[in-house]
Amino acid sequence: MASLDDIIDNFFQMKITELNDYNEHIDDPASLVKIIAELTDRMQDTQDFSDKGQLEQYYLTDLPENMVVFPDEVLAIHEVLLDFYQFLQENGYLTAAVYKDLLLFLQKNKHRFINRMHDKQFWSQEKRTSMENLDQEMMDAMPPEVNDLFQSLNNIFQEEANTEQKDNVIDFPSNKGEKLTNAAPYAIQLRIDLLGFKPPIWRRVLVPFDYTLADLHEVIQTCFEWEDEHLHQFIVGRMYYEPAGMDFDDFGDFFTGDTSSITVGEVFEQFKSIDYIYDFGDDWQHKIKFEANIPYAELPKDKGALSSVESEQLPICLTGRQGAPVEDSADQEEFAPFDIDRINKKFIGYLIF
Repeated sequence: MASLDDIIDNFFQMKITELNDYNEHIDDPASLVKIIAELTDRMQDTQDFSDKGQLEQYYLTDLPENMVVFPDEVLAIHEVLLDFYQFLQENGYLTAAVYKDLLLFLQKNKHRFINRMHDKQFWSQEKRTSMENLDQEMMDAMPPEVNDLFQSLNNIFQEEANTEQKDNVIDFPSNKGEKLTNAAPYAIQLRIDLLGFKPPIWRRVLVPFDYTLADLHEVIQTCFEWEDEHLHQFIVGRMYYEPAGMDFDDFGDFFTGDTSSITVGEVFEQFKSIDYIYDFGDDWQHKIKFEANIPYAELPKDKGALSSVESEQLPICLTGRQGAPVEDSADQEEFAPFDIDRINKKFIGYLIF
């Protein structure tokens, strides 16, 4: 195996484009080099990059305790670790199976990491002092009127947060299945946006109310013409939903559930939008927005795009914009053209087979 110094040098030379992107998110990109160097130092004796215990200790304990960064820079740390492990797998230092396991660990613990980086109770005394000094330096550099404005806003936000904390206690998932079972059947219209692209890439779909999140995953895969070769998860409020058989772990203030255990009808009774992530390597992030509930009996009465839609045809893609990136193409920016007829033919096959 190459020396750890050579591995680090090669990583940053090959990922120079990503480093330029990091410049937009972190004041001192050199600190990212330090992060990778410290991680590899832990593996100096064994040179075993598959050691998840070392990664867990560094990611969830040592970095939150000691790394001094502004809150809006935390995500860059997570991203450089994802890029580093992808580099290790691409260059033969990790097997595909080990890489997948480490990638899943990072993605499942992303929000725990971010929360700890922001939570003073996890900080060392030295970090507390450094962060207080940074805050004071920023405040001293502001004109007095701006300082007063920020203080007023902070008080308002704190009051709202306290109110929300008291009022936003939800037993979730709820037992609303009985209500849905007894209700007249209906379709749910959703808009699914693939985030991070201009012009925007999105699809509008109509799905049965009793579809589960597992079914909705299949709908998304079909609409964006992907091949379901990677991990995925839904984020619904403070719940993470993942496929059955995955190693569920509760983390932070978030909890995990099975995508087949809850219907889209139950979800969108309580939430106007949810998030969906596909392929933790390419990290395709989606925002799924509720638009309308449409009783099956009302579909033929519609005078617009739904006039020719019958409940037996669901799910269906109603419209959309822009071709989606093809599977595993994050670095190549390769897109497949948006073909709504081909997508809906796949749905017909999905229903038949």
